[in-house]
Amino acid sequence: MIERMHCKKAVSPKTGIYPRLAAACLVPVFLGGLASGGHAQLRPGSIDNLPALGEASVDELSPAAEQRLGDQIYQEFLRIGVVHDDPETTDALSRQANRLLSAAGALGHLEAQRPFRFFIVKDPSINAFALPGGYIGIHSGLITASDRESEVMSVLAHEIGHVTQRHIARMFGQQRQSSAVMIAAAVLAAMAARASPDAAMGVMSLGQTVAIRDQLSFSRDAEREADRVGVQILTESGFDPAGMASMFERLSQAGRLYDNNAPAYLRTHPLSTERIADIQGRLQSGAYQSRGQQGNLRPLITANSTAYDWIRAKLIASADLKVDGLRAARQRLELQLKDPKKSGPATLGPLHFGVSWAALLQRDFVAVAHHLRLAREQAEIGGFVQEVAPFLAHLQIQWAIAANESQLIDTLSQQFFKEFGDHRAMVRALIEARLLAKQPLETTARFARIATQQWPHDPQVWALLARTELASGRRAAQHAAIAEQYVLSGAYAAAIEQLSLARTAGDADFVAMSKIDARLTTIRAILRREQLERQQSNR
Repeated sequence: MIERMHCKKAVSPKTGIYPRLAAACLVPVFLGGLASGGHAQLRPGSIDNLPALGEASVDELSPAAEQRLGDQIYQEFLRIGVVHDDPETTDALSRQANRLLSAAGALGHLEAQRPFRFFIVKDPSINAFALPGGYIGIHSGLITASDRESEVMSVLAHEIGHVTQRHIARMFGQQRQSSAVMIAAAVLAAMAARASPDAAMGVMSLGQTVAIRDQLSFSRDAEREADRVGVQILTESGFDPAGMASMFERLSQAGRLYDNNAPAYLRTHPLSTERIADIQGRLQSGAYQSRGQQGNLRPLITANSTAYDWIRAKLIASADLKVDGLRAARQRLELQLKDPKKSGPATLGPLHFGVSWAALLQRDFVAVAHHLRLAREQAEIGGFVQEVAPFLAHLQIQWAIAANESQLIDTLSQQFFKEFGDHRAMVRALIEARLLAKQPLETTARFARIATQQWPHDPQVWALLARTELASGRRAAQHAAIAEQYVLSGAYAAAIEQLSLARTAGDADFVAMSKIDARLTTIRAILRREQLERQQSNR
């Protein structure tokens, strides 16, 4: 199958920024489609912003080259909207995934100082993927389709195994320089196209077709190794390793049911009966058991964490934001509430939470309040209200924003900043709420500056600071904040332009000007390095 797409030019020649409308204009296939035999058409020059990968004769990427490639692919994902901006879900999932990383380190699989970043892709397909440099993407469909948290963690442990065993670095390094860069561009193109393929039809061909099935598919040996490393990590972290076997069974069953439309994960990670039998045999033999320092067996976690059930309900509620999609999601959750088999606070609490989110997206504010109250009651009955308090508070402030309850925002903001200052979604929502309600700007700006210190890698935090500084009339600070937002998406030319505007704004003191000049020097150096790499790769 050859997928073709035409699109409007997506890059501004002045700033290098992709307009939001053109976010989907690269190729209307996703990563699984590419790995299963899809083809991508790429315009010459569309990969100019990717780094040089080294000499063609090298068998694998150096760690530095791998990291640069991963950074730039992720920056592109940010720029074109592939990364789902839901900090509440991302942070909750990352906290659990960090347990896997700690286990990988304890087992000796993790290189010192290797960074990992987990991010959500809003897509209903059952899929996850690892990029160079420790970036791991999780499709929302993987979470909503899995009842057990250990199943999702087994997939992440498998992807961590691919990274730690340097399968990705070898896969790219074994190709010639030009082929590896084209593969990287194809991955970008595939994921970018998920936003809105229809909006991107019609103007410009993206160049020569590139067949990449063999390049993107991991070998059988690599898959087996990632399985074994992954289940070791899963066990050491305390998750039930049977989650990997049950996930294999779930994927295998889906593959039999849907044939050519099998889950995307099966197309990028072909699942054989040999792999299933290997893991099941090792689990049955007791090859994977977690032991404490005294050699005693440690109990494994078989139940879902409270946070997992609640974020899963939220993802179900917000899976499809169209009118019919929201109605269907709410009906699905409400039917489960009526199911006599669904009982107990641990089950009913997240269901009410999910219905409340669906109602909020439908702007049914009465239902929001009703189900929010019931969710809180179930949490109190179950004794886990402290665990979910940030989720409930965040939903409450989002309700206040949507309903334009400025007095409620004023009442809640100071309290919530004190109680939930480490909850990124809450802090962002509170800053947004205070801006909309025109609360005292100096306090809001202080909150925003603290947020950029806590989460410097969040582009939306910098965008909120820029809005706050603009409202306060601090133009230099506004441009400097926008520059940092651009840096995170790799738009260095645009960042330099913003910092230049900050220098000429006329309202920066000596200290602020010194910081602006220092940042300009740093970003110009990064841009020169990238330009040099592009020149080297084109020789």
